[in-house]
Amino acid sequence: MQEDLKEAEISPSPREIFLLKRSKGKHGNTLGKTTGWIHKASLINKKVNMLSDVTYLKIDDNGLHIEINGQIDILNVENIVVCAGQLPNRTLYNELKDNGLNPHLIGGADEALELDAKRAIYQACYLAAKV
Repeated sequence: MQEDLKEAEISPSPREIFLLKRSKGKHGNTLGKTTGWIHKASLINKKVNMLSDVTYLKIDDNGLHIEINGQIDILNVENIVVCAGQLPNRTLYNELKDNGLNPHLIGGADEALELDAKRAIYQACYLAAKV
């Protein structure tokens, strides 16, 4: 029995949404090939404004001040969620090493360019098997 395909019902977002990133290039380039397109399509269908190569300048009562390609802009926003990346924190590692111990550095403490759970889990499993 064949069912008729139905057109997707996409409800509009009740607000304007901006998705900003500091790096250059399209959003979602590092997502998985088989499922990444679903997430990107969802953002496009909700008309999310996706901007890259953004420099964050400040937040004040006027909104979020940004710079893109030398142009300064102010996004008149009410809510801001910041996910601006990470820097490796090697404080404990360095203290242990300085005290003559042999610590191991894996995951985000090793390289915090992007949150990469798959890489961190691999490193942890490899180290556990080695130790």
